[in-house]
Amino acid sequence: MEHNQVISKKMKFIAVGMIVLLLLTILVPLGLFGLYKYNAHALKRDTFDHLSNEGYSRNEIRNVEVVFKEGALLSTLVEFVDEPHVQYWYDEREGQIVQIGTYDSNGLNEMKLRHLE
Repeated sequence: MEHNQVISKKMKFIAVGMIVLLLLTILVPLGLFGLYKYNAHALKRDTFDHLSNEGYSRNEIRNVEVVFKEGALLSTLVEFVDEPHVQYWYDEREGQIVQIGTYDSNGLNEMKLRHLE
């Protein structure tokens, strides 16, 4: 009888361990995905706020896209209505949104670009 109780306790321990592992394999990826979505949304909002502070209206902005950068960092690419083929690269540095240049501007002369900061 004691032998059956020992096996029963081991089975309960194994079952609880498997349930915990199953929950972790589901919850950890969901948590990381939620964190990514939150950070992407916050970066996009902060970029719009920065552009607004620079004097741009939403009508002048064609697209704002949050992208992965090396090392799983997020950055923002901004495209303006009057320059539809130029994407300006923005990053968050020390809590501030800063423009760090253009992205894949196909060799455009930066002197002719309208939205360089």
